[in-house]
Amino acid sequence: MAAGALESFPLAEKESEKSQQMDQHLFATGRIQNKGGEAFPESWLSLPSGTLSQTLYRVRSTRDTDEILEHYQGQLQQPGSEILFRCSSRECGSSNDWANSVFKISTLYGVDREQHYIAGRRDLNGQTDYVSVYITERGTGRIYVYVSHYQVTAAPVATKGVKRSLFEQLLETGWVRLPVTADGEFEEGAFGQLQQLADQLEKSDKTFWLVAHHYGKQSHEVLQQRSEQAAAKLQRSLQEFGLSAGKLELKGLGAMAPTKDSVSYGGRIELVVKK
Repeated sequence: MAAGALESFPLAEKESEKSQQMDQHLFATGRIQNKGGEAFPESWLSLPSGTLSQTLYRVRSTRDTDEILEHYQGQLQQPGSEILFRCSSRECGSSNDWANSVFKISTLYGVDREQHYIAGRRDLNGQTDYVSVYITERGTGRIYVYVSHYQVTAAPVATKGVKRSLFEQLLETGWVRLPVTADGEFEEGAFGQLQQLADQLEKSDKTFWLVAHHYGKQSHEVLQQRSEQAAAKLQRSLQEFGLSAGKLELKGLGAMAPTKDSVSYGGRIELVVKK
């Protein structure tokens, strides 16, 4: 094992590895978002020249992905280390985007709810090591772990694409996709984001559409009804945070305006600024 490398998960078998010198490297520190067909992290670090080492493992065991995450997370919680970002399940964004747009390894395309990403920094002997671990389980049940190390001489690092709040994204583009399920329930880790959003919406002098889409094999009438129910459920949750009923007008669009990701999730809910 190379000096400073993370200890691999037991029963993980190395499938490939490579190392190369880079003039610069973009290091993801946020969930993946897809706008206009282009996928990119909400935030990242622009790292100076260094050495990039990447290793793909397959875990040949029945261990679940949560246990694998704990193994690597524990190593990034040791003295001299710092976790910069972590996410799990659908709060990470699309596994397809991580696999094909970020890592460019199609093997990593798995089930969204069985993925984890953790990014950290470690100071080792005058060097700074930026480490990311992506864990995914494919639909076939195969589990893969992709570990990336980027080692640079300690130097200032510029933060790019600083993560904006949902409300900031809403005002900038006129709409924002909310971190909720097709049925209007909060995604894992989204409670604080939505609580902050409700407070900002309440203070705003604007009003908004809450637009829900629902997909499936049911009839148009059923999908329409389910989208309306999802919007109403989410509205009630936001009202529990103190949002006035008059701030939002609900729209259930059923199976209209599908996108590839939202169809696979069963639907989506968006906020749109009223013009």
